[in-house]
Amino acid sequence: MKFQRAIIALSVLLTATAIQAAKVDMRDPRRAVGREDNIRVDAELAQDAVSPNTKLAVVYQIQNLTAAPIAIADKISAAAYDSDTQTITLSFGAEVPDGATMPHLVVIPSGGTKTLRGSSSVHIQTPRLHSPFVPVPHFVQIKVTVLTNLQPFATLIDQQDKTATEPVLSNDAFDHWVNSVASVFLNVIPVRWEGRSPASNGVDAEQSQPGAGF
Repeated sequence: MKFQRAIIALSVLLTATAIQAAKVDMRDPRRAVGREDNIRVDAELAQDAVSPNTKLAVVYQIQNLTAAPIAIADKISAAAYDSDTQTITLSFGAEVPDGATMPHLVVIPSGGTKTLRGSSSVHIQTPRLHSPFVPVPHFVQIKVTVLTNLQPFATLIDQQDKTATEPVLSNDAFDHWVNSVASVFLNVIPVRWEGRSPASNGVDAEQSQPGAGF
């Protein structure tokens, strides 16, 4: 029993150390920033190039400048590509809970800052056209969604901290969640496309795309 408690304590310590070790380099050209309603987010993208099947990794820092605590569903992430804007949107947090249970929440007190790591994979399909105008990704935009009103979830957060079982999210709590979220969009980060979409002359999509290769 003592051994199990020691293992749990070590696991908690290692997790806390890993979170503390994460840091956003404010001088990195892959860094982005956004602010909405006194919530500031700084983030740093781990890579400067993307491919048809790519995993994007980010270190992001949330600063709570509001008068009340906020929270983020830190294990929820997604990535999607919009060919019209040639932008991959990398999202953290949940606008709408997926399922009947509350996702894990990291609480950020008023005036506090939390630095987290996140990642998500995206599959990008580009048409195999023999054209110099095939749209390929040139930008990544990070979006962070937080809960701004934690009062309806106080009991569930307390339950979450005491058990590994995900708390059940009632219909009322679900509605409160949807009405309590706020999203912060960061400025876009330029990326290089390394995908291959051979044209008839053997030139790939990156080489044939106007303005590519920055």
